[in-house]
Amino acid sequence: MRRTWATWLVALPAVLLAGCPVPQAQDTPSWQRREIDPVSGRAYWIYVPSTYTHARAAPLIVTCHGTPPYDTSERHIMEMKMLGEQNGCIVVAPELIATDGIIGDGPITGMLDDERFILSIVALTGYRYNLDRGNVMITGFSGGGFPTYWVGLRHPDVFPVVVARSCNFSESNLDGWFNCGPAGTGQSVMVYYGENDPAAIQAQSRSAIKYLQSKGFALATMVVPGIGHERRPEIAMDFFRRHWRRSRPTVGAGAR
Repeated sequence: MRRTWATWLVALPAVLLAGCPVPQAQDTPSWQRREIDPVSGRAYWIYVPSTYTHARAAPLIVTCHGTPPYDTSERHIMEMKMLGEQNGCIVVAPELIATDGIIGDGPITGMLDDERFILSIVALTGYRYNLDRGNVMITGFSGGGFPTYWVGLRHPDVFPVVVARSCNFSESNLDGWFNCGPAGTGQSVMVYYGENDPAAIQAQSRSAIKYLQSKGFALATMVVPGIGHERRPEIAMDFFRRHWRRSRPTVGAGAR
């Protein structure tokens, strides 16, 4: 999809503000680690809650960062790790390449590369830990909306929950790339944004809502009062918790 300089300038403040500080507490009992996926050779951050035990399957959160350098995977592990600790979830934050919310449009080549990377991390995490495959959420902020929508909707068997948080959205790059019947994909999907988010983010969020509803999704939506382009991951976590499904542990001993 072509973009004019005016469109880029409208989107620019949203991405710059995405570099705002992470307000969540950082004093978790465990610490996040930066690791390398052996298949792709690409880096990602992981947080494993202190309560993790191989005898009980842990839900998984995959969180997608926005436009670098204004938003990074390290900031995403920082904003999600306390929620992971409190709710017994493993959190992974991949370092992505197709999240340009300024002049990018979620290029398909980058989407395919990010998709392979994300799926590789999920598989690796399920090999190393007792992962609850019935409860996996992919979520993104700002430019992270591109992979959140694209990878999440293409793999409903892997990601039962998809949450877009003040996200960029491109119908031209998403349409035709996932299969969807009259009732959607069976996923639980939420789109929310701030009342004072930049105009581009508000417009693209509304476009995402209209598009997904036209595809049969029973969406949860929210306009968060009084905030701009701010990190509010607790809303996504609450939605995830309310849509937890029957556990599907990686190993039989993990049934809970």
